[in-house]
Amino acid sequence: MPLRCTKPIPHPVKDLAYEPWKLEVKPFQVSPRTYFVAGQSWVGCYLIDTGEGLILIDTAIPESMYMLVDSIYRLGYKPEDIKKILISHAHFDHCGAAAAMKALTKAELYISREDYEFYKACPEETLVLDPDSHPQMFEADCFYDDNQPIVLGNVSIRTMLTPGHTIGCTSFFWEERNPVNGEIYQVAMHGGVGANTMNDDYYKISKYLTPNLRERFFSDEEKLKEIHVDISLPSHPNQIEIIDRAGQYTHESQPYLDDTIWAEFIHERVRQVKALMK
Repeated sequence: MPLRCTKPIPHPVKDLAYEPWKLEVKPFQVSPRTYFVAGQSWVGCYLIDTGEGLILIDTAIPESMYMLVDSIYRLGYKPEDIKKILISHAHFDHCGAAAAMKALTKAELYISREDYEFYKACPEETLVLDPDSHPQMFEADCFYDDNQPIVLGNVSIRTMLTPGHTIGCTSFFWEERNPVNGEIYQVAMHGGVGANTMNDDYYKISKYLTPNLRERFFSDEEKLKEIHVDISLPSHPNQIEIIDRAGQYTHESQPYLDDTIWAEFIHERVRQVKALMK
C-alpha cells in the first residue's frame, strides 16, 4: 500500500474553498464501523457508527461542509445522529466547519486543551491561517484526557497527545470487530504530521510554536511505532493512500487491513521533517 497519493493537488485550499466539487469524493467505508465522509480529497473526515449514535472526526472547512453533510445522508444517516465531534488539531482545514457542524448536530465538541488555548491565543495561526477559507470561531465542550477514553455505544476511543504539527495534536485509537468472522482490528488516525509547521522558518514567525515541539515529535516516534495498528487512516489522504480503493470495502475483503503501514508512516514523516532541517 503506497503511503502517499500519486496525484498531487496543485492548489488544494483554493480549490476546496472556491470549487470544492473539483475534489469530490463520495463517502466510502474503510473498516467495519468507520466511513470516509469528507466529501473531498484534501482533508480526511471520518464517521464512526457506535451502535448508539455517531462520532465524527474532524470537519474540514465551511466551504466544503455541504459535501460532508451530503456524505452523511448518502450513507443513510442524519447529522443529528452525530453525538460527538472530535477535532484532531486546531488548523482551519480540520476544524473550520466545527462551529457550523456543532450547531447543526447539537453534538459535544472535543479538542485538546493545548490546541484550544493555542487557537484562542493565536487565531491567525490556526483558524484564519489561509485567506481562501472563512471559518467561524467555535467553543469546546470537552477536552481530551489520555487516561480517559471517549466512549459511545460499542466504541471506545483512546486519545494520545502527539504534538509537533501543533502543540495539541491528538491521535485516536480504537477497536472494531468484523461482524462476519469476529476478528478484532485496531484502527488509528494520527492527529497531524505536517512538516510545514516544524521548520525553522515557521518558528521565526510563530507566536506559539517552538522547536521543542519538533523534538517531541522526534522522540515520540519509537513509542508510536510500537503501537499495533491494523488499519491506518490519514488526516490528509495524500499521506496514506485510501481513496484508490474507495467503494471496494467488504467485511470479507478488508482492503485497508495492513499492519505494516502505521510504523512505516510514522517513520517516513519523521524522516521528512529531519530532511527539512538539513
